[in-house]
Amino acid sequence: MDSLLKTFPGKSRNWIKRALMRLGDVREVRENLYAVHGRRELGDWKLLYQVWYSEREGRWYCTCHASAFGFRRRRQICTHIAAVMLYRRYKKALEELENRRVYVAEAEVECPGRLEASGDLHVKPLVEKSGKTAKLTSFASLKYRIVVVSTRRYITVKCSGHVIYEAEGEEVPLAVAKFLVEKLHD
Repeated sequence: MDSLLKTFPGKSRNWIKRALMRLGDVREVRENLYAVHGRRELGDWKLLYQVWYSEREGRWYCTCHASAFGFRRRRQICTHIAAVMLYRRYKKALEELENRRVYVAEAEVECPGRLEASGDLHVKPLVEKSGKTAKLTSFASLKYRIVVVSTRRYITVKCSGHVIYEAEGEEVPLAVAKFLVEKLHD
């Protein structure tokens, strides 16, 4: 909250909470133009507000400034504009996170106990196909297809505390790692 107070100097904690409550109401229409759904509980009179950035003037505008109350505060940032600014910051942070590099290892392992790994472990039990039916492999020694996503290059997988697999992970963007995890579960 303190960093937001620095971002929006002179605004109260209550004002910032109202701006944060609007985050889910922001929709990007096109570059530098946003729609913010109005909320009666936050004092809105309209169903929809438009927020846009003027490159020429270097500032944000909102249709709420066209009202009698808004005209008096047109030089100030309203909570609609603040929500758009926070939305853009959040979207940029997500994009940076998706482009972050991680390490991935895929393998088939056998483990009759508890699996654990030096990263996020994703597991899919393997099944044997005999004719038209499928059955799990022997209960005593279950086989799994695994994907491990880690921030560390060297990945270790343990079964009941004993190392059963070690590998140097392949460096990929986080988005690719998420795709591999989804593919595992298909």
